[in-house]
Amino acid sequence: MTSLSKLQTSNEKTNQGGMEGLIKLELEADQNSKTFVKTLSSKPPLLIQKALYPNQKLSNTAHIYIMSSAGGILQGDRLQIDITAKKNTKTHVTTQAATEIYKAENQLSFQKINISLENNSYLEFLPKQIIPHKFCNFDQEVNLRIDENSTLVYSETISSGRIAYGEKFDFTSLFLRLNAYNQNENLLFSEAMKLEPLKRKEKFQSIFGSKNIYSTIYIISKSFNSEKLDHEIFSALQKQSTTASCSQLPHESGVIVRILSDSIDDTFDLISKIANIIRMKLQSNLNL
Repeated sequence: MTSLSKLQTSNEKTNQGGMEGLIKLELEADQNSKTFVKTLSSKPPLLIQKALYPNQKLSNTAHIYIMSSAGGILQGDRLQIDITAKKNTKTHVTTQAATEIYKAENQLSFQKINISLENNSYLEFLPKQIIPHKFCNFDQEVNLRIDENSTLVYSETISSGRIAYGEKFDFTSLFLRLNAYNQNENLLFSEAMKLEPLKRKEKFQSIFGSKNIYSTIYIISKSFNSEKLDHEIFSALQKQSTTASCSQLPHESGVIVRILSDSIDDTFDLISKIANIIRMKLQSNLNL
């Protein structure tokens, strides 16, 4: 795996200063099918809380919270999160708070996320929203590797800025890319989005459909029929006031859901409802 010191982004800027944060997390299931943290390495500003089990109905599911001692991602920071979910594990991962991306006029900040699911594992990675500050310059690369007998629910939520401070599309650049692979390293799908609103600010006021929040949920699984799941989620979306749509992912690898909203609470409520649909569908064979 590429080391943090060698990570490069599309802008090819040299990072001087900033922090090289790291979380390396390996999850395993015990003989009672309860998931626990087997190994953990961390380097500031990234921190991780011990596994919690707050939901009695999901008593074997480990809840993991990722935190930052810096309160966000600063100019020049290079962060990496590696999560490996071993066989039969069941995990919910989130962040303690929104990810604030601070002003970065001279150097970009960068985050790399690697998630690997081994046979018969289930993982939700549902972080709080990314909030790009004025003049921030941020790249994120996500690599997902999912065994064909496992299920991953992964979400990304982006705010148009610090709305309460009068900032909307005032950031310099936001570049997000995501690649999903199966256990044989065959590419299932890839997505990339680059926003540079300060170059053409007048066109960006409506890029989120005049909303302030844009969220994407990837449900990657071979455990059920993608077409049927697409219809089931679509029916659930019709009962919500939030603007949302869904479609099937390439190679029958799952379903993608996109949400536009002005309410972060409504957005996460819908994400939670979609995740609950997946849990219920998998309950019989994963014993969630």
